[in-house]
Amino acid sequence: MRIADLKIYQKFLSRNKLYTLVSVVGFSVSLTFVILLGIYVKQELSVDSFHEKKDRIFLMAHDTSTSFGNPVADFVKDKCPEVEAYARIHFTPVILGEKGGAKIKADALFADPSFFSIFSFKLLEGDPSQVLVPLKSVVVTKSFANKMFADKNPIGAHLIINNTEHTITGIMEDIPQNTQIHKADFIVNYKSITMIWGGDWILDRSDNFGFTMYFLEKEGSNLPAKTSMLLELFKKEFWYYKDGFTNDLKFIPLEDAYFQIDQSYSSIRTNSKTLISVYMGIVILILVIALLNYINLTIAQAGFRGKEAAMKKLLGCSRKSLILQLLVESFLMTSFTFILGLFMAFLLEPSFNGLLNTSLHLSSQFTPSLIGVAILFVLSISIVAGLIPALIISGFNPIEIVKGSFSRKVKAKYSKGLIIFQYIVTIALLICSFFIKQQSDFLVNYDQGFNRDGVFVMDNVLDSAQLEGFKDKLQSISGVELVSYSRGTPATGSNNYSFEVDGVQFSFQELVVDSTFFKIFDIKISPTGIEPTNDTYWVNQTAYNALHPDSISFLANFGHNEYKQIAGIVNDFNFKSLREPIGLMRIQNLPHGHLPWNIIVKIAKGADLYKTADKIKDTYSQYNGGEFFESQFVDDVVQNAYEKEKKTSQIISAFTILTIVIMVMGVFAMSLYLIRQKEKEIGIRKVNGATEGEILRMLNMDSFIRVLIAFVFACPIAYYAMSRWLEGFAYKIELNWWVFAVAGLVVLILSLLSVSWQSLKAARANPVDSIKGE
Repeated sequence: MRIADLKIYQKFLSRNKLYTLVSVVGFSVSLTFVILLGIYVKQELSVDSFHEKKDRIFLMAHDTSTSFGNPVADFVKDKCPEVEAYARIHFTPVILGEKGGAKIKADALFADPSFFSIFSFKLLEGDPSQVLVPLKSVVVTKSFANKMFADKNPIGAHLIINNTEHTITGIMEDIPQNTQIHKADFIVNYKSITMIWGGDWILDRSDNFGFTMYFLEKEGSNLPAKTSMLLELFKKEFWYYKDGFTNDLKFIPLEDAYFQIDQSYSSIRTNSKTLISVYMGIVILILVIALLNYINLTIAQAGFRGKEAAMKKLLGCSRKSLILQLLVESFLMTSFTFILGLFMAFLLEPSFNGLLNTSLHLSSQFTPSLIGVAILFVLSISIVAGLIPALIISGFNPIEIVKGSFSRKVKAKYSKGLIIFQYIVTIALLICSFFIKQQSDFLVNYDQGFNRDGVFVMDNVLDSAQLEGFKDKLQSISGVELVSYSRGTPATGSNNYSFEVDGVQFSFQELVVDSTFFKIFDIKISPTGIEPTNDTYWVNQTAYNALHPDSISFLANFGHNEYKQIAGIVNDFNFKSLREPIGLMRIQNLPHGHLPWNIIVKIAKGADLYKTADKIKDTYSQYNGGEFFESQFVDDVVQNAYEKEKKTSQIISAFTILTIVIMVMGVFAMSLYLIRQKEKEIGIRKVNGATEGEILRMLNMDSFIRVLIAFVFACPIAYYAMSRWLEGFAYKIELNWWVFAVAGLVVLILSLLSVSWQSLKAARANPVDSIKGE
């Protein structure tokens, strides 16, 4: 590109400030989203690809769960010579600090000594094959070591984990974002898990199916081929299979597990492949919209660039050189907007990380290979963005430009379709955004059948002798209305009991509570006439219907030859996610002197919730000698359960707003040039008696027709997408017609507003000025 051509392009941009502003702002903001979402998608799709032995590592699972009993790992290794090694893991929060001293909470990952030999997590100090061999050994992450030990070398130092002393034997790099293994502060020798579960039994018995295990396959062997054989053995050996709770077993390749496992039933990090596909679609749509907007605006300018092209053609310039010039201009514009978009991406990175609960580390992402990809990306989109306008501008006969037919052909052939496509995307996204927000609000605010207002729950760290005295302490606090002890709550979880009766499988959740529990959660009981004792149950209506108890004695079979009387039927309430229907629930009386898991406090109406909660926590800390405990409001627990839906709503809403802004800017700029092409027609109509109102209707009718066409196409697209998405919820909103109507109306109003100012200005112009050149 010659210096003279560059100066002409610079002069063109400075004279057409609206075109320049819309092109730069629209393209750069779009590319900001493309960069952030694109790197996020790349990161998610590359999860665990960095492990050297990834092709030989398999996660064992059943159905959509990764839960097995600890002895299962040795059993599989003994039966399958294909297994070179295994690593069990268990992620859990722990408490650091000496008994009676200051405590802090940390995240621990318990893992077998083979962990660092199987996986490629980088050790900074320590031998991968030996670092977790010693009992009560700990490998700390670099960031945890810096936080706890500053500049000192922590090797050999002690950590008091859950009141048990452990020794630091190694230091590792922080667990990266692109792995299914949860980020932890340190890795602990797996046998230390006995301190959490209260004995070595947890390692030897399969009673608790709650542990995750990975297997390293020997080179050249085929571990998944052993699945059928192992399944038959499991049915004879392990209760979970013997009792028929699953008939499934599989070895999932390491890189596939992230998208195949359900987060609800797993202790590893997972994600939805569908959601990632949606984000990929968003990236592509943003890019397409930005490109179309740029192409549309550039084509709209063709009438003005055409004079320049005609002059060059008349002076002997070839079409090839004209195309090359326009492509270079496109590359310069794209490069500038990409750099601007990259700068804005760095500014928005913290907000984006919070929105998607991730950590992009943009500065570390730009490796030489990714920089090369970025250059190719800029080059590609500059060709796509510039080629169509270049072919159009360079392809017309100079005579057409002189006659004025050039600009009319540009308008008629190329503009309408691109604008309609933008309208379709905008309307469809607006409809989806409305419905996703409605469903998110519906889940959070749905009446689950129990009271959650002003209910504060704490973990119990007291012994049985302290319980009565502490209840009196709490009830003396101003604002405290009721205090209850329980094992589990409707929001924070409970025990699961599964059994078989006459060939039918039952899976119950069980709460163990005192009488105040029902008052706090406003759970209604319909008595059966059976006196409540420590040996009776209350059941929910769903469970009562499923058990078919004797209608006179109210005796029901709870499996394993356990016959219990039902003292009452409680109202059905949602103790599971609203993605699932109400399950079976039984509630038992908490015997006097038995340790509860939870301390539940009902704060009186009118009291300051957070000030009262602070008083409760201070009182608890003083009473238990400073032992660490967890506490939360039940309402916060419910809201956090639907964080995924809220995040999805926020990202779709942000994308929708971006699309609307780009659409409005594009339509506004387009209207300026399209109306300018009609100036002479408007002048002639006014001379012939047309009023301003008639001129406005004529100019705005095109926008109305385009929005109407787009609405017809957008509605079925949005309806199908939302119907499929809502299939994942047992409780969901209706797809009301008025949402479709409102979305179409919003886009129509915005479109008309963006062109009306230009239309009004054209309608009021002096017709003599418009036609004097004829």
